[in-house]
Order: sequence, then C-alpha cells, then structure tokens
Amino acid sequence: MILQGCNPGRATYMTLLNAFDDSSILQLGRSIHVQFMGSNIEPDIVLNTAFLNMYRKNGSLRDARTLFDNLPQRNLVSWNVMLATYAENGSPGEALALLGQMYLQQVKPDGITFITILNTCSEPAMLINGEIIFDGVVKWSMESDALVGSSLLSMYGKCAALYEARALLERMPDNNMVAWNSMLAIYAQKEHTQEAIELFGEMQARGLIADRVTCISMIRACSQPSMINQGIRLHVLVFSTTLKRNTAVCNALITMYGKCKKAAYAEKVFKAMTVRDQISWNALIAAYAQQEDVGEILNVLLEMYQNGVKPNKASLVSALDACCMPVALTSGQIIHYQILDLGLETDVMLGTALFTMYGKCNKLEDARRVFDFLPKHDVVSWSAMISMYGQHGHGKEAFRIFHEMPSGGLVPNRVTYISILDACASVAALPEGKLVHACFTEGELELDVIVGNAFISMYGKCGSLENAVYMFKRMKIRDVVSWSALIAAFSQHGHGEEAINIFCEMLENCVRPDNITFVSVLSACSHAGLFAEGCKYFDSMEEDHGLTATEDHYLCMIDLFGRMGRLDEAEKYLLKIPGKPGIVAWMTLLSASRLHNDLERGCYAAEKVLEIDPQNDAVYVTLSNMLSAAGKWDEAAKLRKIMIQRGIKKSQGWSSITVDGRVTEFSAGDTSHPQTSEIHSELDKITEEIKMMGYVPDTKLVLHDVVEAEKELLLCHHSERLAITFGLINTQRGTPLHVIKNLRVCSDCHTATKYISKLTKRTIIVRDANRFHHFENGICSCGDYW
Repeated sequence: MILQGCNPGRATYMTLLNAFDDSSILQLGRSIHVQFMGSNIEPDIVLNTAFLNMYRKNGSLRDARTLFDNLPQRNLVSWNVMLATYAENGSPGEALALLGQMYLQQVKPDGITFITILNTCSEPAMLINGEIIFDGVVKWSMESDALVGSSLLSMYGKCAALYEARALLERMPDNNMVAWNSMLAIYAQKEHTQEAIELFGEMQARGLIADRVTCISMIRACSQPSMINQGIRLHVLVFSTTLKRNTAVCNALITMYGKCKKAAYAEKVFKAMTVRDQISWNALIAAYAQQEDVGEILNVLLEMYQNGVKPNKASLVSALDACCMPVALTSGQIIHYQILDLGLETDVMLGTALFTMYGKCNKLEDARRVFDFLPKHDVVSWSAMISMYGQHGHGKEAFRIFHEMPSGGLVPNRVTYISILDACASVAALPEGKLVHACFTEGELELDVIVGNAFISMYGKCGSLENAVYMFKRMKIRDVVSWSALIAAFSQHGHGEEAINIFCEMLENCVRPDNITFVSVLSACSHAGLFAEGCKYFDSMEEDHGLTATEDHYLCMIDLFGRMGRLDEAEKYLLKIPGKPGIVAWMTLLSASRLHNDLERGCYAAEKVLEIDPQNDAVYVTLSNMLSAAGKWDEAAKLRKIMIQRGIKKSQGWSSITVDGRVTEFSAGDTSHPQTSEIHSELDKITEEIKMMGYVPDTKLVLHDVVEAEKELLLCHHSERLAITFGLINTQRGTPLHVIKNLRVCSDCHTATKYISKLTKRTIIVRDANRFHHFENGICSCGDYW
C-alpha cells in the first residue's frame, strides 16, 4: 500500500493491530507505531488504546506503560488494558497501584477491572492484595455481579482462604449458580471432598438444580479411591437426568473411575455414551493405564482405528506410561510402531514418553536412540533423560547431559535440578552435587521448598550431614518432607538419637508427621539399636497421629527385632503386614536368621522368597553361606549346583571411589586396573601393619573349604579394601575418602577399615547397601552396630 502511494487510514491500522498476537513480531509493531505517529492521522483514544492492547498481547510491559503514561486522554478501556498487561506479566503489586490511581482520578471501575486484577492474586502471600480489592468491590457495590463474585471466590481459593470464600458465598444471592459452582470447584481442587459433599447437599436443600458444571466439580471431588461410593451415587444421579447425554460429564465420570482404579466401571460409562470425543477415548486409555492393563489399552487403540479415530498425543502418552515396566516392553514397542505410523516420532512430548518407557524397561540404548532422534529438545526432555540415567546409577552420563544443556540454549529449571540431584544421590557423587549447588546458586531460581528438600536428601545420601543441616537451616519454609529428609539423613549415618531429637523438634514446631517420616524414625531406631524407642514410635503412629502402618513400617520393625536376635517377634511382625508379605520382608527375616545362625528359620524364609521369585540370586547365596557356616559343605555345594542348572548368576559385589572426578570400580580380588600391582602391594603392606596394631582376620567369614592362609588372602582383597587402597595411593595425605559398596560391608572389612583409618590418619566414609559408616581414628560412627 505504502509503496504504491496509498496511505493507510484508521481502519487499516485497526486491522493491523488486531493481527498482532506474537511477541516475535514486536519490533514490527513498534515500527508501525512510529509510522502511525508520523502520519497525518489524528490519534484518538480508540486507536491509542488499540496500540496499547497490541503491546499487551506482545508482552511488552515497558512499551505499554510508556504509551499509557503519554496518552492525552484515557477511558475505562485504556485502564483495563493496562491492568491486564500487569496481570499477564506477573506484576500484581503494580496492578494494585494502578487500581489505586484509578480511584484517585475518580475513574469508576467495572466488572472487567475487578476480574482482571483478581487474577493476579494467585497464592496465599497475595491474600492481603485480594482483601484490598474486595474492599473496592464493596465500595462500588459490585459484589452482586455474578462474574465478579465468582472471581472473588476463585481468588480466595487460590490463596487457600477457604473460610473467607465460604463466608463470601453466604453473602451472595442463592440463584447465583456461577458462585455456587465456583465454590464447589475450589473444594474439588483443594481436595476438601467432605466440604464439597456438604455444599452439594445444601444446594439441593435450597432447591438449586445441579447443572453440567456442578456435576463435573462434584465428580472431580470424588476422584479418589476412598470416595468411590459417593462417586457411584453421583453416577446414578447424573444418569437419572438429561446430563447422561452430556459428553463432558461422562468424560469426567470415566476419569473418576480411572483414578479410583475401577476401569471396568469406566468402560461401562464409555459404552453407554451416545456421543464420544477424543477426550472420551483418552480418558478410557488413562483408566486402563492406572491399572497397568496394557492388553486393554492396545484393544482400545485398535478400536479407535476401527472407529476412524486417530490416537492423539495425550492418548499415546497415557498408553506409554502404562508400559513402563520390563514385562510390558513388547506392548510399548507396538505403541512405538503406531507413533511411527502416525508420523509423530519427532514430537518432543511423545519422544520423552517413549525414551522414559524404554529407560524403565531397562533398555537404555533404545532410550538414548529415541532421545538423539528428536530434532529438538525442551527442558522437560533433558530433565527426563537426566532422571533416567540417575535412576539406573549412570551418574556420569547424567552429569554430562546436565552440562550439555546450556549449549542447546536451554536453562535448567527446578525439575532439572531435582533430577540431577537425585542422580548425585544415587551414586553418592558429593563433588558433583556441590557443583550442581554452585550452578543453582549462580542461576536465577529461588530456593523453594521442593528444591531445598532435594538438596537435603542429596547431601544426606552423599555422606555430608553438615551440608544437609546447612540447607535445612537455610530454607525459609519447611514442610514435612524437609523434616523427614533431615531425619532420614541422620538415620542413614547411624545417628539414631539425633534423628529422634529432630523428630521431637518437628512435633514441637507443629509439623504433622506422615508415613514417610515414621519410616525414617523407625529406620533410625533399627540402625542404632534403639529397641524401646522403636516400639514406642511404632505404637504412637496410630494412637497419637492416626496413621496406619504400611509394609515399610513393618519392615523396619522386622529389622529392629531381627538385629536384636528376637526372631520369633520379628516373624510375628512379618505376618501382620497388610496383604501378603513381599520379597523384602522375607529377605529381611532371612538376613536376620543368617546373622543369628537360625538355619531352620532361614530355610523357611528362603522358600517363601523363591515362591515369589524363583530366580532370586540373593536367596541362593545367603542360604548357601548359612549352610557353609554350619559346616554343611555338601548341601551348600548342591545349592550352588542348582543355581548353575537354573542359569542363576550371583550378583557381582563391587566398590567404587571417585578420584579427580573419575569413578573407579573394583570387585573382590580385582586385577584389571592398570595400577593393580601397586594397589595389591600397598594393601598387603597395610594389612601387615594393621596386624601389628591388633587386627586379626576373621577367617570364619570365608565360606569356602580352603586352608587358613588362603582365607586370609580372600578376606584382605575384598572390593572395598582395594578401593580404599587406590584412594590412599592417588590422593594427598589427609584427604577424606568416599567409597560406595553395593552390598552390606562384612564385619572383617569393617574392623580392618577402622584400623586403616587410624594407621593412615584418614577419614574414610563408606556407603554400603544399608547405611553410611564414618571411620575416623579407629572408630566407626555406627558404634559397630549395623
């Protein structure tokens, strides 16, 4: 137009401005504004407000405010657009200040004004702003406006001020269904199910007829297994009205039954529907996914094709989530083929679900191939990949991916930091954990309660109690997870009494413990041999805190009694476990039987494990060791022969140590390391020196029918001693050594490490399968009780 000499008019500019809705063309919008200012068109309030709205839609708060301040005249629309700009840019304080300016300039707000600014009050800290806005609503007599009232209720809900929301509802007219439905939605979102049911009953008592929105909110409120009976009553109520033909209501019912793990009920609702949409199919797949019924998911996907409905990303993601276990790998691969057939293999969200599925099915190479094939990655996919490697103990790969993220132009978010911290914890990588901490501190993220909890847990699992305590004290807000993580850290390090003291301090701070808290407390009692305290806290769970003991709590009690040698009582606790005792329970009893040489009970526990998992190598090894310790060499040999015949291989024991950022791993008697000769020579020298200090090898732990000298040699070349010696050779004097062992440290290595710490004047920290051992000057933090 301009090149051909045709000057744009008001209508042209209005059309152009309405087309702007993408921040990527903000510069073009500014150019048009400059061009307009240089034209002969007289700017009026309508055009100026359109330019203001263009800046709002493009997210440019600075341009919008500059224009607003320079407007020769403003109307209510201008003020509302500027308010919306602040609201959409997360500036509640500035929005409230602008509302104050409106009052001062005698500009009367309307419903849009209040609805806009109420949307800025989205968390409890903003409640005071909401109260100020509420005063303005009352001042301008707008509390009876249905939409304003609904926005006020929504604000109170977001700010967790449910009492104030309920009081406001009482002040509003009974016929305001928008307000009643808003209150129901608040109760449903906050999981205040009982209050939602009571409010629904009050609506019925007042003669208010439930509509589509009412029913959907109530159905969502009942979407938990404990409320299934109330959900069924709602189902009956809905199907007695015309709402049974409403697709959205039926979709909500399918979702509710899915979350209540009642997929068969969800299918009945689905089949009764006269009109289905994509959400209906997705909800049914999600219902089967909740029950991990992969076969039915594949049937639904096939039925979708037969009905001419193509699965979308949501349905395929739900289906893949159900395949995240090795036995469902084939089904996951079938869904992968469907994704390829639909041409969705480059979608980031689906790709993330795919490689997560392969990772959880222990197919890391396939997972990596899917990840590398994606043309682009977002923060979610990077975080998921870090998490996958961390969960499989591949800390090195997790760290590498974390450090590659910035090169892809991505900034780690909270989920990323939580994922990498979990990876550090899984391999006890303290130096890397500290490096991640430094990266977080240098970034722009605030230390919120979730990330703070991840740091506490990481430092605890990496052997740094002082840093775990430091992070706990630094947090401005702590929740039950924060306290539980700190208790767990002290428990893992064998500081049982300190863990209990923290628990008591938690109660004094009026923080209500949950099931996880008590697992940490009972574990602390078990590790420290605090028998009376363990029994007391187990009983107090239900008596004082209304918590029902789960299998994890019973496992702690089995371990506590088992360590004390009270195996009859340990077995009684095992038989009290809700449902059938699992592998871990029987293995715990088996370990206690081995510790106290109860061969008969050990055989019984081993049989129970093999009923559940016939290929469990740990059972065969433990039972074989018990038979050997009892001198029953022939029976032990027969058992090892059975293992060979059944193709069962013993899990390899290993110990690892990180030196100069590199993880080095050793197995017992390892000769594969380039420094093998030096390591073995130094270890032999150390062994002779600690013998002179009083160390006597406990050769009865060598369960092989060999001569005494050979038994000593086998003992002295266990994996943890090789790792410790490697650390002594390759680090400076006085440097603490951190060793990870995948099995429980044996009593002879425990004794030897005490002597080594005294001989070398080193702090040696060993994390075995059960806990941490801090060896210093010939003493271990566990007090020789582990």
